[in-house]
Amino acid sequence: MLIEIRDRASSFVAYIIIGLLVISFALWGIQEYFGGGGGEVPVANVNGTEILLSEFNNQFQRRRQALQSTSGADYTQQYPDESVIKQQVIDNMVNIELLRQEVTDAGFRISDTSLIQRIQQTPQFQKDGKFDLQLYERLLQVQRYSKARFENELREGDKLKQFEVSLTTSSFMPQTDLRLFQKLAGQTRDFQYAVVRVDADTVTVSPQEVDDYYRENQLLYQVPERVKLAYVELLEEQLAGQIEITVEDARSIYTSQAAHYVTDELREARHILFKVPDEIATDAIEWDEAMGKANDILQQLEAGAAFAELAKRHSEDSLSAEKGGQIGFIAPGDFASAELEKALFSLHVGAHSQPIRTQQGIQILWLDEIQAAEQKPFQEVREQIINERKSQLAQQQFTEIADELASLVVEQPDDLQGVSETLGVQIRQTDWLTETSNAQIFAFPEIRSVAFSDDVLNSGLNSELIEVADGHVIALRLLEHKQSEQEPLDEVSEEIRQVIATRKATGQATAKGQKLLAQMQAGSSLDELSTENSLALISHGALRRDDSRVPGPLLRRAFELPRPAIQKTKSAGVVLADGSYALLELHEVMDGADQIDVATALQLSKFISYGGREFNAIMQAIKADASVQIFENNL
Repeated sequence: MLIEIRDRASSFVAYIIIGLLVISFALWGIQEYFGGGGGEVPVANVNGTEILLSEFNNQFQRRRQALQSTSGADYTQQYPDESVIKQQVIDNMVNIELLRQEVTDAGFRISDTSLIQRIQQTPQFQKDGKFDLQLYERLLQVQRYSKARFENELREGDKLKQFEVSLTTSSFMPQTDLRLFQKLAGQTRDFQYAVVRVDADTVTVSPQEVDDYYRENQLLYQVPERVKLAYVELLEEQLAGQIEITVEDARSIYTSQAAHYVTDELREARHILFKVPDEIATDAIEWDEAMGKANDILQQLEAGAAFAELAKRHSEDSLSAEKGGQIGFIAPGDFASAELEKALFSLHVGAHSQPIRTQQGIQILWLDEIQAAEQKPFQEVREQIINERKSQLAQQQFTEIADELASLVVEQPDDLQGVSETLGVQIRQTDWLTETSNAQIFAFPEIRSVAFSDDVLNSGLNSELIEVADGHVIALRLLEHKQSEQEPLDEVSEEIRQVIATRKATGQATAKGQKLLAQMQAGSSLDELSTENSLALISHGALRRDDSRVPGPLLRRAFELPRPAIQKTKSAGVVLADGSYALLELHEVMDGADQIDVATALQLSKFISYGGREFNAIMQAIKADASVQIFENNL
């Protein structure tokens, strides 16, 4: 069970715990925004409240890891300058802090009852569909989260959500505006159109035009500086894959190190907690009061009172109090507090501890039961032993080979052949790579930097050994180097000719279309012009704004035109994305339904997201009245 809990806590549960605190409009967690520490460098000041560098770095790393996970090898190309990400992060942190202050000033509160229900209804804290206090405690402890901290942050997050929901659900559009919106949203327009095209292949482009374009746009036809590299690399995981550990070897390790393969001793405990909230944790009076309550409990225990009954009546940990203070079985390392763990593992069954000061407040422990450590069967740990031994040997080999490799690339700086022969590592070669490449070993930014350094480019020397990740090192040298140069005209002339031809075709189509449009506006019908100019006339009848059968620019233009008079038309023209020119003739505009029932009104309100718009408007007003300083140099 412990292994299952730790696996869950170290993977998705850690994310879930943080995710509980995310409000709907935020991209990242808020939990780090409610802490603080003296003497740290601030990155922003929001109405006198500082956002600290440590908080910012935490959020920035999360955002960067998320982007790297989704972008993969393209991350560096998509985000060559991480200042964009940093700006997004600090802007979001400022918004969250502004909202937190507004919510606090407005007096929003989350009751203890609501908080308890929130926690008990969280699936990650349930077992067989019911809240499991032991699981809850364990997950928080393994994540080094005190209950006081987690519950405070959850309470703050719910306050922000409550504020948002109170606005978005109470905002509404007047019935008159909803009817007007329905008329516009449901509006259809009956029009026909014809498209004027000029095939780029029919356009003549002279050699002089190509030459002029090439000279005027030389920067578009530059081959960037590039290199070809030879390199050797060493990976610890590859070394591990080459190591063989027999079952006999594993059994020998198991026998000689039997003490390493035992279950943890577990201690089933109860506690009584007197909280000292974080915001007043520096107040000596509060600590004295909590200690006074604890000493009173000690007196009652010494007088024979039952620990479980005292926990039910007095403990300020409401979740465990209702179970007589039970916090389940505790393994070494589960508690965030070393003092708490030391006290628990020194108790005898049926004994209580002295009051212990922790981050949560003052606690008294009681020991119900001890489950002794047990030897794990060899078959259960065989693969673990084999993998651990492989890892140990691979790490030793990697360290030894990497040290020798680091020396050889410096002692024999003129090639990698000697390195290859001495250590048996393969020399590999890259394709042509530029400073913006992300392919092959240039997926590692450190390699790109070294490859274009003076030592490698101009001195013709091996690079020093470069650590690109734990257990992964690379050394490289230059094979070929080409400076940035102009692409020869004969190599790009066809590309240029196509660019010019396309532009000329677009210009000719537009000129012809505008000439025909002038005739339409003078009284000619699109039917007549289409027949005279062999244009295909297209009509789909009455269309809505979101109809995908018509090119987007054409559809938007059709809905921008004023309503035509009865038996009249309105005409317009628009250049399409492919360079063609569309002639448009609008015949009729039909409004959507004028009447609206309650169900439709609710549906429209959700579609419009009026509450969300109101919330965004209030956030903009809060920001406009706020005093915000961002210290760019500290980011």
